[in-house]
Amino acid sequence: MDQDNNSEDELVGPSEDASEDESLPSRPPGLSDSEAVELLWQVRAQRRQSSPELPETVTRLTAPDGSLLYLVGTAHFSDSSKKDVATTIRAVQPDVVVVELCQYRVSMLKMDEKTLLKEAKDINLDKVQQAIKQNGVMSGLMQILLLKVSAHITEQLGMAPGGEFREAFKQAGRVPFCKFHLGDRPIPVTFKRAIAALSLWQKARLAWGLCFLSDPIRKMWRSASRRTCWSRRC
Repeated sequence: MDQDNNSEDELVGPSEDASEDESLPSRPPGLSDSEAVELLWQVRAQRRQSSPELPETVTRLTAPDGSLLYLVGTAHFSDSSKKDVATTIRAVQPDVVVVELCQYRVSMLKMDEKTLLKEAKDINLDKVQQAIKQNGVMSGLMQILLLKVSAHITEQLGMAPGGEFREAFKQAGRVPFCKFHLGDRPIPVTFKRAIAALSLWQKARLAWGLCFLSDPIRKMWRSASRRTCWSRRC
């Protein structure tokens, strides 16, 4: 991550799907606020594993202040990554969950395959003008083109990008007192820097390739090209 341009917005909210065993317990009738808080602390302490068996994509780090950091290698289009995320959060019951997203891409947390395809198919002049107004001409066009690329991959693989992020958001909502943070550089900054590094010819080739992308996409077993991390304090 770029330390000079981080966004670390907090999103706190329980999962919409609270039907699984790892959901938060309902509040017993007659329980005071302080007793309810104490009950939730006990629930998390019981669920937290002292020596969890974690997936091979997870690296455990120790910060100078003694905090533990679990760094998970993930891929945007991977069922395995979603499982690794869920396994890690359930096992360590973290204080904080950090995902490699910025505020401009927070909608990805609630965007499924159907929604992504609809957004890509509904690209019109108003959306293009809005993207350009918010991010500039080149960055705005790049954002629209990348949405089309994501839709193409979604159609090929049958899954939307960022499944590991949505799983992290869902699982964080099931951990008592867990905070959820966006920890990536704003995407317009990334676009501007990437585009500035290209020559005019390279920009034209990139735009052409994104506009007329039609190559078939195949699934890969596992990739750790992107990372999502969780930390907790001992």
